[in-house]
Amino acid sequence: MKAIKYKHLRFQDRLFIQDRLDSASSFTTISKALGKDRTTIAREVKKNRFVMSNGNRPVKGTCPKIENKAPFVCNGCEKMGYCSLKKYRYDAAIAHNNYRHVLKDCRVGYRISKDEISSINEVISPLMINNHHSVYQVYMNHKELLPFSRTTFYRYVDLNLLNVRNIDLPRKVRFKLKKKIEEEPRVKTDPKVKLGRFFDDFKDYMENYSDASIVEMDTVIGTQGGKGGKCLLTLLFRKCKLMLIYPLPYKKPIHVIHALDNIKSILGKDEFSKWFEVILTDNGSEFLDPSRIECDPNNGEKLVNLFYCDPHRSWQKGMLEKNHEFIRYVLPKGTSFAGLSEDDCILLANHINSIPRDSLNGKTPYQLAELLMPKENLDKLHLISIPPDEVCLAPKLLKK
Repeated sequence: MKAIKYKHLRFQDRLFIQDRLDSASSFTTISKALGKDRTTIAREVKKNRFVMSNGNRPVKGTCPKIENKAPFVCNGCEKMGYCSLKKYRYDAAIAHNNYRHVLKDCRVGYRISKDEISSINEVISPLMINNHHSVYQVYMNHKELLPFSRTTFYRYVDLNLLNVRNIDLPRKVRFKLKKKIEEEPRVKTDPKVKLGRFFDDFKDYMENYSDASIVEMDTVIGTQGGKGGKCLLTLLFRKCKLMLIYPLPYKKPIHVIHALDNIKSILGKDEFSKWFEVILTDNGSEFLDPSRIECDPNNGEKLVNLFYCDPHRSWQKGMLEKNHEFIRYVLPKGTSFAGLSEDDCILLANHINSIPRDSLNGKTPYQLAELLMPKENLDKLHLISIPPDEVCLAPKLLKK
């Protein structure tokens, strides 16, 4: 059997070693049966052997056969019962108990110096406390300062070793405002507008055009969003997770169409059709004018393909739903969007697009978008990259 490296011996392994030593098996035989190296078995036995009591009989020295050579113990010796020499024995229970004590002791304490803690607090803590940087974000931007794993980072926070506290970690502690449930009259729409645009139709389209550029679309509401007040239109490119954010005066189809028409005029008909080839959205009433969303307002030419998620299946556009968390760091639920301008939304999008993502192999959405899209398109949309330590996802970003 091939030797298994870097694996600790289990209790059943130690029982097997004891049984084979009692049968006078060699270390080579035992190691092959366990799939370990021979020296591993030798170290295990020699380190955990103990001196057996000789009763009232005087000890006349140590047996030269085991003192400094294999098998190091008397387990398989036929003379063990009446031998007057110093005897060693290996016992699985005692050996495993020793192992557990050593394992526990080696994990006690901190493997970091006070100077390292001071350096981390000086650079990392302000970014996480004031700018709401995530653990992954500071890891990607300051690898040289963090000589431990992300799991250890959370443990050090729990132990109050750093200035950062659990309350400063947006993914660990959240404050939720109590929702005020208000009845809103539902707008009746003709279900026929969705024919050929259901989620199953989306999957069929993607089977035939697997390289199509997919944009997920949704809205985020403020305090009065449910009543038709100011809200945000969000668009996310699946291939690079780049997000666009636009303010809408009301959560109505005409304003969604106006925002998309504005993007069409900025990028041009051909570029818009290429990068917005497929739009996937939910069943909100503001998106239920598909022909106007899909077509050129001047000549009626179809530029994009609009599809709808299944009802109550928001995970079908999960990338965008996940990205909304970043918006809520800056604009918590219950925040009014009344004072937000288009420039504010562009600033917010730029900060969100400058956060490195684990799913993008440590790249930011903007960095990946630069590789996939023409730079002039990003410039036309006023998208830029924010320096790592200047990225801010705290409410102060949009304070005026």
